[in-house]
Amino acid sequence: MPTLLRAGRGMTFWERSRKEPPPKKLELFSYENNPYARIVREALCELELPYILNNIGEGSTRERSLIKLSGGKEVPYLVDPNTGTQIGDYKKIISYLFQTYSLDAL
Repeated sequence: MPTLLRAGRGMTFWERSRKEPPPKKLELFSYENNPYARIVREALCELELPYILNNIGEGSTRERSLIKLSGGKEVPYLVDPNTGTQIGDYKKIISYLFQTYSLDAL
C-alpha cells in the first residue's frame, strides 16, 4: 500500500510510484526558499524517491560542491547516481523524474 503523501494543498495517494526505491539516493541542491526547488521536492515525494537535500548558502561548502558539479549556482539541481544524470531547470528535472521513476516508465 502506498504511503500518504502531500500533494499541493491536500493529501493524496500516488498510485504510479514504483514499489521499490532506486538503490542509491538522489541528491537535490536547493536554496531554502526557492519555489522551483519546492516543486521538485514535491515530485520526489510523490514518486516516493529517497533523496539527500543540500540546502546551500552563499560561500558554503555545499555551494562550492554545486559549482564544481554544475559550473554555476543555479538551483534546483539534481544528481542521480543511479543513472549518472545531472540536470538543472525544474521543468527538465520533473520531466526526468516522472519519465525515469514512475510505473509508466517501465
